[in-house]
Amino acid sequence: GHMGDKNEYRRAFAGATVHDCFNLLTVAVLLPIEAATGMLQHLAGGLVDAFGITDDQEKGSTVDFLKVITKPVTSRLVQVDKKLVTQVAEESDDTKLQALLKKSMIVNSQDKANHLFMDTNMSDGVAGTILLIVSLLLLTACLVLLVKTLQTVFRGQAAIWMKSLLNLEFKRVPCIADYILIAFGAGITILMQSSSITTSTLTPLVGIGLIKLEKMFPFTVGANIGTTVTGILSALAGSNIATGMTVAMSHLLFNLVGTILWFPIPMMRRVPLSMGFNGNMAADSKWYPLAYTIFVFFLVPGSLFLVSLGGPAVAGVFISLILLTILSLILLVALRLLRPSVLPGCLKRDPAWLPRTLMVSPPEELDSSADAVVTSSADLNKDAWWQGSAAWAAGWFVVMLLVVAVPSSQWASLHYTKFDSREHVGIGAWATCSKAFTKEANYMVPIQLCNSSQIADCFTNLTSKCAKEEFSSADGANVMYEKSWSACKANCTTEEWFAECNRIPCSGSSHAQQCYNVSAAVLQPFHVTYRHGRAWAAGSMCRPNKDILSNASALAHAGNLGITALVAGIVAQALLLLYVFLDGKRDMNLFLQASLAGFVCCWIFLVATLWVFADALEQESTAIIIHDSKKGAIVAGGKFKDIVANEGGIGAGFVIGAWVCASISIAVISHRLYVTSVKAPDPTPQAGEPAV
Repeated sequence: GHMGDKNEYRRAFAGATVHDCFNLLTVAVLLPIEAATGMLQHLAGGLVDAFGITDDQEKGSTVDFLKVITKPVTSRLVQVDKKLVTQVAEESDDTKLQALLKKSMIVNSQDKANHLFMDTNMSDGVAGTILLIVSLLLLTACLVLLVKTLQTVFRGQAAIWMKSLLNLEFKRVPCIADYILIAFGAGITILMQSSSITTSTLTPLVGIGLIKLEKMFPFTVGANIGTTVTGILSALAGSNIATGMTVAMSHLLFNLVGTILWFPIPMMRRVPLSMGFNGNMAADSKWYPLAYTIFVFFLVPGSLFLVSLGGPAVAGVFISLILLTILSLILLVALRLLRPSVLPGCLKRDPAWLPRTLMVSPPEELDSSADAVVTSSADLNKDAWWQGSAAWAAGWFVVMLLVVAVPSSQWASLHYTKFDSREHVGIGAWATCSKAFTKEANYMVPIQLCNSSQIADCFTNLTSKCAKEEFSSADGANVMYEKSWSACKANCTTEEWFAECNRIPCSGSSHAQQCYNVSAAVLQPFHVTYRHGRAWAAGSMCRPNKDILSNASALAHAGNLGITALVAGIVAQALLLLYVFLDGKRDMNLFLQASLAGFVCCWIFLVATLWVFADALEQESTAIIIHDSKKGAIVAGGKFKDIVANEGGIGAGFVIGAWVCASISIAVISHRLYVTSVKAPDPTPQAGEPAV
């Protein structure tokens, strides 16, 4: 979000990487010590023993405040089988491991709630790739919106006030303010249970000049300490509490020792702060941020891992070579600054290929204003299109929502209760998917009226329980009613069970309601037609809609319109991004107009998609489904919305969300075009008017 302003980008990148530098320096010091002595492990184990924590203790519970907010949304997008991941990690037998790897990580259990990737025919790899791209785009959009929001809010007097608050200083006690900021950073992180949120929020403030890099460091240290609380809470909620607490305490000690090493002593504090040259490198060299990311997060960990496989001797040689190289460079720089005369000519000058930031004697001084904290940098240019971020962020949401929703098999669904035990069915625009399709199914013959003996057998256990006082109103009584229906479904219809359930006496005021709840969960308002022969052969879990539904063409029409809306949205978003990044360098107004036209087309096609789908729900249709007795397949007939027992699935809901986001983009772009169409007064003096 700061790449358009070189000085802002320099400060923001330095503020973002000071966190990395602190952790890397701490690892560089503690890793060899830990490998040689196990210091942190022994200290953490001693603390756990001192607190009397054992693995046999009853686990507690923890509340992740962020999950309370995000889980209702993310659980509708995808659900992952975390137990399968654990089983794969712990399995040592190759045969069992291969069997586990063949299972899908995407939750598709009969008793789980619907999500967008349920009943999908995508592999884990394809679904994971889509979700990775979507999540990265979502993260980028949110961070840019955060930057623009902060830039818009902290202007003028608000910026001056916020600057003094965040760069806290007490002249009489100079050091105490930094420790207050550490406590503040730790407190925010404990509340949000994420150090990433703390640093991501503060980094834009460093970029716009509200926080000095020297004051960002205490926040970072506090965030590092605060994030360890999440691990402690998770350990207390785990099964092996002592083991989990040992790991959590090691994490806490790591950050505390790092804080003691690099923060209290000013000379030591300058080490991580001096690594803020990353900001200058990023601002001067476009390739540096990518190279930094690859080096720090991939090459360094990967190299250390490969070296560790060679054993202690290889690791020792490798680390010794690295240390020798670093010391040689430090010695070379010191000699160039203090005793250049002792060096040969080739070492007295900087190589031409060396970035200016790393030169000992750069050809010209860097702009000192780049690191100055100026309040005016928080004020936006009055001509800047700050609403543009909302337009293209909403555009990304349009694309992301349609990418995951249109090809999904969750436009509508048949989802059954756990005691019903039928496999759920997901209906997409072109295919219907269910685990039931993996097994052959024949059409069933109608269930004959059951006799008195059969119906009585269904209620044997329930009748014996009903004699207990207030049984039907007691917690868990519904389970006995559900078991009664399950015992009955093979020989009697649900209607017969419901009639008999209402006839038998049962203590408590909820008997009639319990009978109704079970029957209502199973019965659906459609008529049933019985056929002969095979309903479908065993095979793929996804079948073309035309093989299962009679209104397949209407659903396909809705899906095709959704694809067209997606294409229009992608084109409109590309044109909008071109306008945003190239505006000011050339006249890009035509691109913005074309982008508006694209979003309008997307909006129209989305309306058409929802209209056609809503019409499909109202159409008379038939669907081949499994009967509630599970004896075979039947043909359900009636309005499509009655067959699927709802007004549309998660996929349709995501399409509605895309329509809302497209509306936002259209509104913001239209406002921009209106503002730019209002011509400013011509400053050229007219004839007879004096020039100013």
